[in-house]
Amino acid sequence: SLAVLRVVLSTRVESTTLNTGQRSTVPEHTLTNQPNFHQSTRSTTRSDPQQRRTKAIDAFIDLALETGTAPRPEEVTQRSGVSLATLYRYFATLDDLRQAGIVRVLDRFADLFSIPEIGAGTRQQRIERFCSSRLALHEKLHPLELLARSASVTDSGAAALLNSSRRALADQLRLHFDDELRSCTPARSDDIVATIAALTTVESWHQFRHSLGRSPAQTRRAWIRAVDLLLPRQ
Repeated sequence: SLAVLRVVLSTRVESTTLNTGQRSTVPEHTLTNQPNFHQSTRSTTRSDPQQRRTKAIDAFIDLALETGTAPRPEEVTQRSGVSLATLYRYFATLDDLRQAGIVRVLDRFADLFSIPEIGAGTRQQRIERFCSSRLALHEKLHPLELLARSASVTDSGAAALLNSSRRALADQLRLHFDDELRSCTPARSDDIVATIAALTTVESWHQFRHSLGRSPAQTRRAWIRAVDLLLPRQ
């Protein structure tokens, strides 16, 4: 159904267990346009260790968004109130904490990963909503996105998570523009999806906003025009 998007991020992110510090696997996460997805599913009877772990992850996220750099362990402990010893019991390395933060972002900012009224409306309305949603995503989360991109160069786990997330977002836009893409050959449809996905990445956002000095409104306008040119008309 065009009313619902459910794309499974197949990469499993390793994290520490709460009791022993051993490594385990976090279940797969999904991106969805279901309204209930934006409500937290975490148990209200969560243990204190789980609360402390989440506080540490949230502190990492907040500091990264504020500064644009990966915070030091001491900064995370100061912000979260979690001791350094406890932090290292939950996360053996900063890479572990960063990857847990990427997964946590999908929960905290779920609305930014969805396209409002996916697949609904006229061609122009869908183009504008898509570009607006991607712009809002990058305006808010670009520090974390760029950190993830930087880490993916040397960290295979970060690279796998990044690529999985990008494929999920590409599948989301494929669903959003299904009315136009269904008239194309499979090869042309794939080309269009790949090009629009690349056009609206955080790297593209960064080039527009910082390298070229374009405002959010100017960036949105350019993306809308480009997507309009790429999508076939029925």
